[in-house]
Parts: sequence; structure tokens; C-alpha cells
Amino acid sequence: MLLILQTVLAHAQPAALRGLALVDHHGQALIPETLTGRPVLLHFVFTTCASTCPAQVHELAELHAQLPTPVRQRLAMLSVTVDPLSDTPATLKAYARRLGADRPGWRFVTGPPAAVQTLVDRMQALNTRSLPARPSDHRTSLYLFDTQGVLIQRFNGVPVDRPRLLHEIALAARQPRGPLTASSR
Repeated sequence: MLLILQTVLAHAQPAALRGLALVDHHGQALIPETLTGRPVLLHFVFTTCASTCPAQVHELAELHAQLPTPVRQRLAMLSVTVDPLSDTPATLKAYARRLGADRPGWRFVTGPPAAVQTLVDRMQALNTRSLPARPSDHRTSLYLFDTQGVLIQRFNGVPVDRPRLLHEIALAARQPRGPLTASSR
């Protein structure tokens, strides 16, 4: 029975996060199982970016505010740094506050460089035309996972297509929570 439960949990969370030790801007471990049954919007940032990242975070903050309350409460947003050596939880917390993005359900995430690199590789989030890759080489894509942890859409992140993203997030949030819901744990 435990093996079946673990299998269900493993398949209901975004596969890209499986096995990674990450931490959010509050210093709390990001436990992928806590995302089970929730749509997840993930993208990549770095706090020393002076152009694209803050503009995208600002756009996402406006999108977050426009979501209907039940959708917003169900959605998990993850802004993952591509510069884990510089972007500590405290740095990410200050960044989120400065950009008006320190909100319930939105986590700014970092971790050991190897863990962050694994996630960046899994999501193909770096443009590797120049080597060695720099934080500014990350793609601006937005990745939407459904409640089962399946990547359902990769959006262009600049500019944010707010009407389409609002629609797609609302659709994802209407999906059933899957075989294991928060009330059945």
C-alpha cells in the first residue's frame, strides 16, 4: 500500500522537481509533494537582472492579482533562480518584496548549485549558445503544470500573454485534484 501511495505522489507532482533539495525565500524546504493536486506555474529569474526578470515578475504579480480568488488560492507559483550562488533565500525574499511578489502561494526558490542546475537542465531553461553559460542566458519561458504534475504548456515569457495565461491557469485549476487529495491524506 505504501508503495502505491508513493507512486501516486511521485506522479502527481511536477516531475522536473523530483529528487531535488530546494529551499524557498522563507528558508523553507520546497517539498514537491506539497504541490500535489495543484497547478504549478514555474519560471526562472536571477535577482541581479536589470531588465527582463523584474519586468516578468512584475507582469506575473499583476496576473496573480487578476486571478479569481479560488484559482489564486489553488495555484502554486515558483520563481527559480538560475544564480544560486548569489541568490540566497534572504536575497530572494528582498527581491520578491521589492517587486510586490511576496504573496501567498508564490515561492522564490534556490538551492545547492547542482540541484538548481539539474532543474535548469530538465526544463531546458538555458540558451547554451555561449559557454560557459551565464545567468543572463536563461530563457524567459513560463511552464504550466497541471494538477497531475504534467507539463501542459510552455509559454513565451516576454511579453507575458496575460489573457491567455489567465485562461489556461483557470482551466488547470478546474481539474480534479487527482487520486490523492489534500482531504484524503
